[in-house]
Amino acid sequence: MNKSAFQSKVYHLIDRFEFLKKLLYRGGIQFRWGLIISVLLMFIISLFALIFFVMSNSALLDANDRLCKTIAGNISSSETILTAEKKPFRRSLILQDMVRELSLRNIDGLVYCAVYDLSGQLAERKTAYAAHTESYRRGQWIPKSLFDEINTLQTYEKKKILYTDKKKNVIPCYQYRSPFTFFDVKVGVIEIVFTEASILGPVKRMTLYIIIAGVFMLVLGVSISRSTARGMVRPIKVLSGGMNRVRSGDLGVELNIERHDEFGLLSRDFNNMINHLREKLHMQKFVSESTISMIREKKGLDEIELGGKRENLVFLFSDVRGFTAMSEKMEPEDVVAILNEYLDLQAQIIKRNNGDIDKFVGDEVMAVFSGKNKHEQALISAVEIVRAIEELNEKRKAEGALTVDVGIGIHGGDVVHGRMGSRDRMDNTSIGDAVNLSARLCSQASPGMVLVSKEIMTKAPKGKFKGKKLEPITVKGKQKPIEIFSITGMK
Repeated sequence: MNKSAFQSKVYHLIDRFEFLKKLLYRGGIQFRWGLIISVLLMFIISLFALIFFVMSNSALLDANDRLCKTIAGNISSSETILTAEKKPFRRSLILQDMVRELSLRNIDGLVYCAVYDLSGQLAERKTAYAAHTESYRRGQWIPKSLFDEINTLQTYEKKKILYTDKKKNVIPCYQYRSPFTFFDVKVGVIEIVFTEASILGPVKRMTLYIIIAGVFMLVLGVSISRSTARGMVRPIKVLSGGMNRVRSGDLGVELNIERHDEFGLLSRDFNNMINHLREKLHMQKFVSESTISMIREKKGLDEIELGGKRENLVFLFSDVRGFTAMSEKMEPEDVVAILNEYLDLQAQIIKRNNGDIDKFVGDEVMAVFSGKNKHEQALISAVEIVRAIEELNEKRKAEGALTVDVGIGIHGGDVVHGRMGSRDRMDNTSIGDAVNLSARLCSQASPGMVLVSKEIMTKAPKGKFKGKKLEPITVKGKQKPIEIFSITGMK
């Protein structure tokens, strides 16, 4: 199973449990990072504790084995002394002295040491205690069940037992038994018992210390991981906040993530992207919507070729009257400020009516309308422009500022719309007689007048606009007079 398939199964499993989805979503990276570190630390600590426990147990049990074998060896090595004594009673006393010496040493964890006689050579009674750390047992009979156990013992033996002391306390112990021989002949059994706590107590205490240290390391590790995760999540949240601001239209956002890692690189790339978006947004103000649409249609990186296609469009030309005379009497900066105020007013109205500003030529506006309702939209724009300028002029007169008027011409027809110019510098515009006639009508319009051709009036909605038919006019480039109409408003 590859990694992606495994992740897919994990995510599918999480999706089946709503509480897991909510937990992971709310905790996010911090929770996941903390969970990973916690599981990893718990695994390492548990593995270390297990290895330590097993190895230490084995080492301490081996050490206790060696101790018991040494004690048993010391007792067995007394065979030379014992054989010098002919009477079993005297032998028993010698063994008792040796066992009592063990108890006087206060060996930690030693419960008892006993020597059992199986042949009558170690004690005055056969099958009796030859010696015992509890001296009153010396010479007493060995219980039959115990005798049956030790009678068949041939080699060293160790096992875990539960020992009941005089106070009826049950104590886990380790029992060690070894044959007692006289010149390789088994005559008895040596038994030594140690408490488990004395043997493995240090391991259990150390294991407890390891667990306490492990819990401390776990808490510390989780705290560090959470702190690290917060450091990772913080720039992500900053980036997410920046993206939300951009989505809402705020291109003034700038991320300040001063880091020398991938987050810092991502922050710089984000800021560069926003800078490019701002540049593109500002550049859009210098080109028409049709130009932007044409660029968007170019999916690849192929060079944009010159040329266009035939389309039926409506053109609106608007020209400021008295601009030349005004510019001669005013400072250039003041002229530009006034002109921009009037041009911006017209552009907003045209855009609101689905028109496209093809270009500004000095104090003139060239707008293009397309689509099913292009004739109606162009006329509405013209009427609203005249009305809006009248309102603006009233306001400026009240303030004692200069005012201007516009003349508007509208005509439509078939033109070639596309990319005109050179390969290095081109303009997306329209060429044709309809463009020229619209410009001629604009030049014939008086201040505050909207002149339209018969072509526009015949295709505009009937009865929606107020106006009158004027005398035909002759324009440059046309042999026959042009029928025109003056639009004064909407009904």
